[in-house]
Amino acid sequence: MELLNVGFAILLIKVTISVLPCVLGSYLLLCSVETKRKIRRTVCSRLFGVSNAIPYVKFVRFLHTVGPMLVVLGLLAGWFLLF
Repeated sequence: MELLNVGFAILLIKVTISVLPCVLGSYLLLCSVETKRKIRRTVCSRLFGVSNAIPYVKFVRFLHTVGPMLVVLGLLAGWFLLF
């Protein structure tokens, strides 16, 4: 008996594809203000070289738009891949 067969590996990949967007979307929606500021600082400094290139209000609006989209994407992926 094999420890890890191909069917089980495919199931793990499907579960990962359906769970990770839900977790990331939930994290973006529920993280604290300081964490959102840290994420904005990191993204802005990596993309633009300046830590405050994007205004905080617009960045939070973007996070509150992308978060639910990721949750819905994860739920749809779970529906189509697992059921």
